[in-house]
Amino acid sequence: MWYKDQVVHLTRKEYELLLYFIINKNRVVSKQSIAEHLWGDHYNIADNYDAVYVHMVNVRKKLSAYAGKDYIKTVYGMGYKFVIP
Repeated sequence: MWYKDQVVHLTRKEYELLLYFIINKNRVVSKQSIAEHLWGDHYNIADNYDAVYVHMVNVRKKLSAYAGKDYIKTVYGMGYKFVIP
């Protein structure tokens, strides 16, 4: 992925997560919907979203490093929101 003139190195899941956020920009998406999007309907560990959290942290770090801003906001008790001004 490119940001301005720089290459941003993302794993496949990080890239899929970012695309999911772009498609759903300015909407709150739950951890469950993110997990189902990334791993399909067979992601049945409903009590444990650690994998989603890890990918979220990595995407936030990488975007912040290049953009200097965190576009992913946590909506407490609901999920995450990708906000582009």
